Amino acid sequence: MTTTEMTTPFTRRPQLSLDELLQQLREQQARQQDMVIPAHKMRITPEGHLEVDQPRLSVNGVDPTTLFDLSRPFDAGIAGKLGVPAIYITRLRQHGMLSLFADNVNAWLAQEPNKPFLVRTFSPRDNEDQGLARALLSDSYAFRDNLPLLTAVLDGIADRAADVEISGELTERRMYLRVFAPTITAEAPHLLEFYRSPFNGQFGRDNPVVAAGFEVTNSELSFGASTITPKLRVQVCDNGLTITEDALRTIHTGAKLDHGVVRYSVDTIRKELETATARTRDAARTFLDLPYMARKLDELARRAEVQVIDPKATIEHVGKVVGYTKTEQDVIFAHFTRGADPSAGGVLHAVTSAAQVLSDADAAYDMERSALKALTVAAAFQR
Repeated sequence: MTTTEMTTPFTRRPQLSLDELLQQLREQQARQQDMVIPAHKMRITPEGHLEVDQPRLSVNGVDPTTLFDLSRPFDAGIAGKLGVPAIYITRLRQHGMLSLFADNVNAWLAQEPNKPFLVRTFSPRDNEDQGLARALLSDSYAFRDNLPLLTAVLDGIADRAADVEISGELTERRMYLRVFAPTITAEAPHLLEFYRSPFNGQFGRDNPVVAAGFEVTNSELSFGASTITPKLRVQVCDNGLTITEDALRTIHTGAKLDHGVVRYSVDTIRKELETATARTRDAARTFLDLPYMARKLDELARRAEVQVIDPKATIEHVGKVVGYTKTEQDVIFAHFTRGADPSAGGVLHAVTSAAQVLSDADAAYDMERSALKALTVAAAFQR
């Protein structure tokens, strides 16, 4: 996992309401511009901007080119599509060596001048000279954008709209949408018997309620497949138990795109939305289901009962196997200690509660998805 920062040890990262998420996505969609262009029609300027041979209207009339600031995902696209080591790009940027950065990237673009790329951008605002270059992708990328997907998800749960709570997060890389059904609950007394919430000090044995739910993730920029994953919410602490083995995934691979500014086919969009809506409806039917949730909680309780003999050594071992940084291990250990559950289940709870205080939502997502693996590794370490 990447190095992460946290808010404070026991303060949760803020979430977006559904209305806030919709507002941000609509603003982004209004500026979205995607182009399929050959390598010789784009270049990096000595100042570190992307310059594209794409005319645009400005206060000065018609400019023959458009400038874009580079996002971190675009840097990742340079590394992936041009074969430039990512760590080298990062170091050039960190040390302000933008001219050398431009020379490197332009030299590699010149190796295959007619090779087409999909460049996903946000166009400049009215008062801006530069837009934002979001990603450098293959010209066979299959679009699955956040706003249409969110709309499809809402259609898929329309018959349950009054019974669910929806929140989300939006980063440079991904959209996270969490759907919970507070009326579909089960108790998990064995899993939560000795657990104490690090956020409010309440004990799980006094409130062992768990709610059914699922999480939808999507990347417009090729950072992983679109997924729908069951996610159970522990009421005493809001920890999310992500059941990764039951996730539904959709890979972003499509047909070759025509050159120029991409125009979206109405028929293609309709089919995408119909598929996403149907998948969400199926997921809601499966995951917002009491027997499914009860079965998963029983499985977790059996795996979680192993007692942890040496917490510090256990979490260090889990960190090495799962891939937590030293900072993340320290946060998890603090949550394990505060959580007061001396079992492998306590490690599970510590990972899921620690994920809530990471300031980087992408890192938090990765940590939450690793929690069941951490549970398994911690239990095996005691034998």
